[in-house]
Amino acid sequence: MEKKILELLIGLDSEVKGLKSEIGGMKSQIGSLKSEMGGVKSQIGSLKSEMAGMKSEIGSMKSEMTGMKSEMHERFNVVDERFDKVDAKLDGMGNQYELTNESRITEVDFLDNKVNRLEKEIFIMKSNIKN
Repeated sequence: MEKKILELLIGLDSEVKGLKSEIGGMKSQIGSLKSEMGGVKSQIGSLKSEMAGMKSEIGSMKSEMTGMKSEMHERFNVVDERFDKVDAKLDGMGNQYELTNESRITEVDFLDNKVNRLEKEIFIMKSNIKN
């Protein structure tokens, strides 16, 4: 019986040693996982800092776009003012042409009436001379 107990104890000892070696293997695996997690954590930290940099760049681009937009509005307003001035000048020229044309028509009508009256008077004088 002692022999059996001794055999059982030896078997138990070998199983404990096997479990101990398995636990050692697991420990080393956990250590490697821990170091990998540290690497992932540092990569996440670097990604976070890159994202913060990109966020600030996007903010600066947004402010630049706002500045360019306001500058373009100013330029368009200046161009609109120029076109308004040109339109006003063209309107003035058109009105001046119409007034000049109207006065010419009035002068031609006046001269036409005068010529007609003179022809009438000449005709009357000729007819008086013949009689």
